Amino acid sequence: MIGGIALETIYWYTLLGCAGIAVFLVLFGDIFVFDGPIDPILIVPWLTFTSLFGYLGEHLTELDSIFLLIVSGAISTVLVFLLNFYVRVPMKNAQSSLSASEKTLEGQIAIVVTPIPLQGMGEIQLKSVTGSITRPACFYAPQSTTAKRGEQVLIIEVRDRVCYVTPYEGMLKI
Repeated sequence: MIGGIALETIYWYTLLGCAGIAVFLVLFGDIFVFDGPIDPILIVPWLTFTSLFGYLGEHLTELDSIFLLIVSGAISTVLVFLLNFYVRVPMKNAQSSLSASEKTLEGQIAIVVTPIPLQGMGEIQLKSVTGSITRPACFYAPQSTTAKRGEQVLIIEVRDRVCYVTPYEGMLKI
């Protein structure tokens, strides 16, 4: 007992509180981005597992409470590590679409859909196996003529979803 409250009760209310926080994090977890040595999003499952195993240990066995707390904490640490390493990190690093990432567009040849003026933006289209995408585009360096519809351009850089292009003149001839 801690302060006249049974440990089973403490474990139970901690488990319920962590379950509520877990539901909140599932719904709104993308809002929170933590960049530190210990991610608070990992603390919630650790507390949940610790309180679950502590509650079950207190309820089902006659072992010492301190021993149960240490064992449930150790089991929780292993489970949270495995969940983080095998579930959370791969899901965090996975791309959620079939479209090309920004960096893979650089060096690609595209076709002008909306003419690109000397000082302004037009639109280009890239075709690939997964379909075609259109992006806003402007010239990477000052040009003497505009890029007309149907001309080919080379994507030099992509910044803030805008492709910076230069006219593409085909293969170099020697």
